[in-house]
Amino acid sequence: MIDNLYQQWKSADEASGRFLRDLWFDSEHYVVAAADQNSDGEHFIIAGNELAMGEPWADERAVAIHVRRDLDKRTCHVRRAHTLTYGWAGHWLVRRGADPDALARYRPLPANPYSRRPGGDDCQAEGLISASHYWYARPGDARTRTIEDRIRRSGDRYEILTRQMAYSEHATDGEREAHWVLLLDNHPRAAERRYVVQLETVHRLRAVYTLGEGAFRTEKEAQEWTYRIDARGSAPLPATDPATGLPAAPRSTGPAAAPAAFQPPSTPRRFTR
Repeated sequence: MIDNLYQQWKSADEASGRFLRDLWFDSEHYVVAAADQNSDGEHFIIAGNELAMGEPWADERAVAIHVRRDLDKRTCHVRRAHTLTYGWAGHWLVRRGADPDALARYRPLPANPYSRRPGGDDCQAEGLISASHYWYARPGDARTRTIEDRIRRSGDRYEILTRQMAYSEHATDGEREAHWVLLLDNHPRAAERRYVVQLETVHRLRAVYTLGEGAFRTEKEAQEWTYRIDARGSAPLPATDPATGLPAAPRSTGPAAAPAAFQPPSTPRRFTR
C-alpha cells in the first residue's frame, strides 16, 4: 500500500504530493504494524519508522498515515503524523475516522523479521537485534493493551506537555530502552491528579513493549519522578486504573462504631452525710 501510492495515484494537493514523494523514497523504512480501511476507500496505517533510531531526540518512532482516495479522479489526499508510540499514532488516526478496534489488531511478526539466512554470522537473532527497533515490537501484556485502547479513544481528553527518552539501550547492555510522555488530563474526575506520566519500555529479547502509567497532583511532582527514572529500576508510579486512567478510589474504612450507650452502675451509689 505505501510503496505503490506514488506510482498509481496523483496527489490531491501540494502537501499530499510532498508526503507521497517521501513515502515512495522511504517506503522500505516504514514497517506496518496495524491498518484499517473503510468503505469510502480511506486507509489508516500505523507503522514503525526505521529512520528513528534510539537517541534522546528520537520522538518519531511511530508513524500514522491517513490516505483518502478519489476513485473517479484517481487522486489521493495524504496526511502523516510522527508520534512517540503506536498508541498515540492510533489516537491521531481514530480522530480522523479510523476504527479503534481495527488498529488494536496488530500484524504478527514473521518468524524471521530481519530476513537473515540461517547459519554463520547471519543466524536469526533472538528477539530484536537492538532494543531501539521499535518497529518490530508488539504490546507485551494486557495492561499495555488496555492503556493503548484508552489512548486511541481518548479524543481531546489529554494534552501532551512533553516527551523524552528515559534511557537508551546503551544503559542496559542492549536489553531494553524506554521513553516517557507527560500528559495533562482534562477528565473532570482527574481534578486532583491531572498530570499523567506514561512510561513505555521496549524489551529486546521478548520483542515486546510494556506501558506503565501514573497520575500526580502537580506538574513539578510528575517531572521530578521522570528525573529519577533509572535503567536499573524506577520508583513505582502512583496507581491508576488501566481502563479509565483515573486514580483508584480511596478505600472505605467503613462507618465509625457508635459510642457505647450509657450504662448505670450495677451497684447503687451510697452517699454519706
